[in-house]
Amino acid sequence: MQHREPEDFRYGTPEDAQDDLGLELVDDLAQHRSSRRPAPVKKWMLLAGAAVVVVIGVIALVAALMPRDIAGEVKDAPDVTEQTVQVSGGGQAVLRLSASNDAGSLVLKDLAGAPEGETYQIWVEAVGGGSASSLKVLDPQDTKATVGFQSLDDIGSVLVTTEPAGGSSEPSETVVLDIDLPH
Repeated sequence: MQHREPEDFRYGTPEDAQDDLGLELVDDLAQHRSSRRPAPVKKWMLLAGAAVVVVIGVIALVAALMPRDIAGEVKDAPDVTEQTVQVSGGGQAVLRLSASNDAGSLVLKDLAGAPEGETYQIWVEAVGGGSASSLKVLDPQDTKATVGFQSLDDIGSVLVTTEPAGGSSEPSETVVLDIDLPH
């Protein structure tokens, strides 16, 4: 029996090993390139995505800039308390307070017309009778109004005064309504 060296089978037969000129590497590379590459992102997809972002931004901006309806929120609050008071000279005022919203509202209705050359102005006065802040100056012919206010702990009372047409920077002595807030 004759002893033979084992053949190297990596390249097929020994004759094939001599003929291999690196073509196997070329074949591997060709197979690798024929696999599918992911499709590039289309320009219209990018534009659609950008448009969605812009629309969401505009909606958020509009929602942030819209004035709140504090009076409506107070009216709809589950813990709202209500007090009805007659206004000097005619009319009615409804004071609503909501501790959960830390807000209140004043609804004036059926007001007598303001004296000639004057108008009604609504104020909140700080606790302890300190400074007063104007909430609204009514048109002289207005017979109704609704205003909302916040920070109940800082407010001692709600006032309605008659002021010169156009309003004043401080309440006059002519008070037609003064409601103290409970503390």
